[in-house]
Amino acid sequence: MEIIKNIAAIIGCILSLISLITICSKGGRAAIKKFFSSNTKDLVEENEKQANDIHDIKESLKTLNEDFGSVRDVLEQQCRNTIKNIYYKYQHDKKIPLYERKTVDKTWDIYHNRFHQNSYVGLLYDEICKWEIDVLSYQNLEDED
Repeated sequence: MEIIKNIAAIIGCILSLISLITICSKGGRAAIKKFFSSNTKDLVEENEKQANDIHDIKESLKTLNEDFGSVRDVLEQQCRNTIKNIYYKYQHDKKIPLYERKTVDKTWDIYHNRFHQNSYVGLLYDEICKWEIDVLSYQNLEDED
């Protein structure tokens, strides 16, 4: 067993000496540098490609976010207009058909709870909620279409 330890120690010393000579000499450093640069070249290229891909994804997300903001603004305006139009259509009678009331309720839910908006439309909605609901005017809605 002791012979194996001695042989391993001698081999370790020889390898350490060869490594020291290789590192200290210009040719040895160049060989090591060439070895690592050729093996890491693919990694560097892949990292650059991934960095470019990440940049492209960020730009795409920025554009999508801007577009989504515009669409959101349009949808908020449509919700406001829907409630406003229904309000002005039935404000004189203060009586609203059932399905128009359901439309107002759903539109308000989207406008208030999803878009977190509350403006004069909230006042209109509160007023509409006080009106009498006309359950018989469903036929009138079909005639208007």
